[in-house]
Amino acid sequence: MKKRTYSKVVDLRSRKIRKKRRIFLPLTVVFLCLAVLSILGQARDDIYIAKESTVKEIIFCEAAIVKNELVINAPAEGKLELLVKDGERVRVNSPLFKVITNVDKKQVLEKEMDELREKLENLKKTWSLEKDSRLQSEAAIKLLEKSIELQEKKLQEVEYTVFSPMAGIVSFNIDGYENLLMPDKIGCLDYDEIKNLNVNVENRVFPEIVRANQAVLKIVDNLSLNIVTQWDGEDLNVGGKYTLKFPQLGVEVKADLKEVCKNEKIAVFSTKEVPFELLDKRKVEVEIVVRMYEGIGVPISAIVNDGGQEGVLLFFDGRLFFKPVNVVARDDEIAIVEGVKLGDRVMVKRGLIWRLFGRT
Repeated sequence: MKKRTYSKVVDLRSRKIRKKRRIFLPLTVVFLCLAVLSILGQARDDIYIAKESTVKEIIFCEAAIVKNELVINAPAEGKLELLVKDGERVRVNSPLFKVITNVDKKQVLEKEMDELREKLENLKKTWSLEKDSRLQSEAAIKLLEKSIELQEKKLQEVEYTVFSPMAGIVSFNIDGYENLLMPDKIGCLDYDEIKNLNVNVENRVFPEIVRANQAVLKIVDNLSLNIVTQWDGEDLNVGGKYTLKFPQLGVEVKADLKEVCKNEKIAVFSTKEVPFELLDKRKVEVEIVVRMYEGIGVPISAIVNDGGQEGVLLFFDGRLFFKPVNVVARDDEIAIVEGVKLGDRVMVKRGLIWRLFGRT
């Protein structure tokens, strides 16, 4: 008897195909969803909602800082002893520094003065109420006080204390332009002098011994400042108030335009707002805000030209319409326009919608 063998054939290939389909289909769906979301995101970025904006007309130039400042020199040769710090605000008659012409003699005089003061203090403690003793004590006290006064005068001959003649900020940065860039000499400046200013700011190291008339420090008035800029015939109104920005320092001030010197090609501004960052500066980059425009703004990339007429493409009800506009002012990013209402949806020249419809 023959035995029959029954076998079951399994199609492995079809099973593999079904398995691939189970993986491929979900991945395809995920990819399509991501693509749709990306397209929708791009389309959303293609539309700009018109809103209130500000455009500033700005002049970029260099400026010289002209301060009311006074250099203080050493009255004699000797050892320098500073009594103030850089950037410290001082009042009139505040002590600034000392110059000691004879250190050894100063030490002797100070020791003698200490002994005289000690005797005076002890004498006052042993004051007697008896008339005769009181008279003797009073005479002795006056004699000691006179001796101390004489010693102080002798001390002043070897130790000079220099006091501030004006209120302001102490600055150790003496750059050599103090006699050129002065408020009363502004009219004599020209743009070439400003352009050629070469100021090297270094950490100053004070010598132990100073010479007579050597510059030690300066006092800078921090309540007023003059800013001299280049002027090439721009429309600036003398007496007008302007915003001056100093991008490198991150500060800005409101300044009055004092005068415009056509021959020297300079404009002179003055301000009572004096940021500390400007007090030690001599030459800076400045942005002068000449005028400001406010109104409905759209991106520069939304402005298109149709037959010589500037306009924008309004997106409404799924369609694009060309809308002529009058560009009032523009900068690198925004244009102030007339002819567009607040909230209008304006297409910009980028992305999916522009590629599909912008040229049609």
